[in-house]
Amino acid sequence: MNYELLLNKIREYITLSRRDCTLIEELFVPLFLSKGEVLLQEGNICKYFYYVNKGLLRQFMNYDGKELTIHFNEENTFVCDYESFITKIPSQKTIVALEDTVLQMISYANLQRFYKEIEDGERFGRLLLEETFIKAIQYIISGLTDTPQERYLKFMKQYKNIEQRVAQKYIASFVGVTPQSLSRIRRRIAYL
Repeated sequence: MNYELLLNKIREYITLSRRDCTLIEELFVPLFLSKGEVLLQEGNICKYFYYVNKGLLRQFMNYDGKELTIHFNEENTFVCDYESFITKIPSQKTIVALEDTVLQMISYANLQRFYKEIEDGERFGRLLLEETFIKAIQYIISGLTDTPQERYLKFMKQYKNIEQRVAQKYIASFVGVTPQSLSRIRRRIAYL
């Protein structure tokens, strides 16, 4: 398994020594998912924090008898149900592979070692969670205040490279509209 992509992602937040890199390669282990395979099932506890080396994942919740897509994770992103991972409570969401996916994962105990033994490990955790918190707040505010067209435009900006890789029904669910409404939004945007 090539760890260079993971190490470069972590370097976006902190500087790594050679010793840090060796430890990271010990703490993160590879995981391979086939398209359609579930990474985390609603009702189970999230036991790992993951880095997406290759592939695409969809996070969704069941709400009012429907699947509500809440996030996509593409290459070079981290994925986790932080609430479940940190508090050890059952997850309210499911994470599934939309493509064959290669991940690197670290357990809660090993992430604590990462924070303690990597020189700026705790800083990495803080910066990553601050970024995640801001994105979550933006998602909530957008869902409450933006029109479906504005949410779709934000989707296109946030997920520039995945629109052709994701089924329209999942994008519609993320935007909060039916697939038919999404088609109308796309046509309207094409004429702008």
